[in-house]
Amino acid sequence: MASRGFIELLRLADLAKARKSGRQGGQELDWRGVVFEVGGHRLIAPMGEISEVLSMPEFTSVPMVQPWLLGIANVRGRLLPLTDLAKFLQLSGRQTPISQRKVMVIDQQAMFSGLLVDKVIGIEPFAKNQYRAEPINIDSPFAPYNHGKFLKNKQEWFVFMPSLLAQNPRYIDASL
Repeated sequence: MASRGFIELLRLADLAKARKSGRQGGQELDWRGVVFEVGGHRLIAPMGEISEVLSMPEFTSVPMVQPWLLGIANVRGRLLPLTDLAKFLQLSGRQTPISQRKVMVIDQQAMFSGLLVDKVIGIEPFAKNQYRAEPINIDSPFAPYNHGKFLKNKQEWFVFMPSLLAQNPRYIDASL
């Protein structure tokens, strides 16, 4: 549980909410995502694409890289590149102080990377019938990484796909 502690706590909190509301073990829900904020935008990433959430670890800067690559952190013996997602997407606006921000870890095939976001809010469950294959505005910096949205409680929840970010050549090659 140590490596996936925060995600497990979010899952347990969701389970407690389900019991309190009378929902039986999430039977009617088909999809869960990690809700996060970055640059004043609230998005949701699929649970399967975020392996864990960390508090901001100590890191070492790397010379001759893009300004959005903050550096490398040692996380349980593995080197984790840390990307400031707001800087990568060229978002302006208020940002949380770096010490209070969270890191969402992508651990897929050949990609092990940390996305620095302003806040991780929790896990949100959705039913399949709440999904719409409608993209975010094409002018949004999230557009290349968006995979539709969910409509729930008269609110739009746009889906951010870290796997699409991991395929972006600009993200993969952070050298100057």
